[in-house]
Amino acid sequence: MHRLLATILMLITLSSAATGQILIRGILADSSTFNPLEGVTVRVKHQRTGTVSDQQGNFNLTATQQDTLIFSRVGYKTLEFPLFQYEPSLILMTEDVTYLEAVTVVDSAEYNPYAGMFDEQNSKLTSLRKSIPFYYVKARKDKIMRQRLKNENLRVKTYVDVVINSSATKADLMKRHELTEDEYYDLLAKFNEQNYAVMYYLTGVELISLLNNFYARHAR
Repeated sequence: MHRLLATILMLITLSSAATGQILIRGILADSSTFNPLEGVTVRVKHQRTGTVSDQQGNFNLTATQQDTLIFSRVGYKTLEFPLFQYEPSLILMTEDVTYLEAVTVVDSAEYNPYAGMFDEQNSKLTSLRKSIPFYYVKARKDKIMRQRLKNENLRVKTYVDVVINSSATKADLMKRHELTEDEYYDLLAKFNEQNYAVMYYLTGVELISLLNNFYARHAR
């Protein structure tokens, strides 16, 4: 009897090793606000295996590194994510706003002089954020992560200094447009969503100008 059980356990182990099944974990978030995305359907391409992200955006399921995951949710662009060399990471999904084109109002005041100006930089940034190969030693991985953090801090420094750390900017916008603090932050969230592709590349003067124009258009 003991031999039979040992044989069964060995066969199960060999079967798991042969299929290369591993536990895939990750967190799903909105690409503009970085808020976690709940209710995203996660499935293995060409298979019935799947799951749904929880309230914190977490998901996990078993797959192989030869598989591709498909992420889908209403209002977001469907994303295909190959698992080759995959490591647990933050996966960003982009909002699908094409349905708004039919009701877009053309207004010269809505013109953004920086639209599309930094597409190349954003494309390079996306490629630099790819997962670190699993076979790198821990010291090398840590060095890469520290450099990424340093670069990201430099990239967002002007925005943080002008918008986050400057009480003068907040006070001026609230006074000029007669806003409550809640209204100020609601509009700032909308500003970030609409301008995340450009706002981290602007000078302080350019950023203030863009903020003032945005608040002038959208304040009550």
